[in-house]
Amino acid sequence: MEAIANTLGLNVPGLIWHAINFIVLLVLLRLVLYKPVVGMLDARAQRVRESMEQADAARRAAEQAEADRQALLAETRREAEQIRARADQQAKRILADAEARAHERQQLAEQQAEVAARQIEERVMAQVRLQLADLVVTAVERVTRGALDTNAQRGLVQQFLATNGAADGGSLRAGPTR
Repeated sequence: MEAIANTLGLNVPGLIWHAINFIVLLVLLRLVLYKPVVGMLDARAQRVRESMEQADAARRAAEQAEADRQALLAETRREAEQIRARADQQAKRILADAEARAHERQQLAEQQAEVAARQIEERVMAQVRLQLADLVVTAVERVTRGALDTNAQRGLVQQFLATNGAADGGSLRAGPTR
């Protein structure tokens, strides 16, 4: 082996020292440089994995938040529709109540108008009867020129009106005399 080394021009003891130095360098590099670099790379890989997991968790949280938002939006729309429907029903009920009250007021006004018209008609008829009685008394007085006294004449007129009023359906009723 020495012959081969001499033929190649190699210094065997130097080669052995270089090999030992290289092995020591490799051991030192492994202890000093390789383990820290591998540790840093492992730590970086771990941080990248954690970042990826956090990004996935954030994406899932964002998707969940979007789903929750959509559900809340749908619920809000449903509630708004229910509120609108209740408001429509309430408005219809209020309108129906207002129409009913207006109809009642109209009927009451018509009834009051009828009562007032009847009262006016009765007062007018009473006045007409009185005037008619006075006219009849005056006419009878002129015709008879004192043959009957005033009370007797009024009694005859009242009797006439009572019999004639009953004969034509009570349109002429005997009223109070003056």
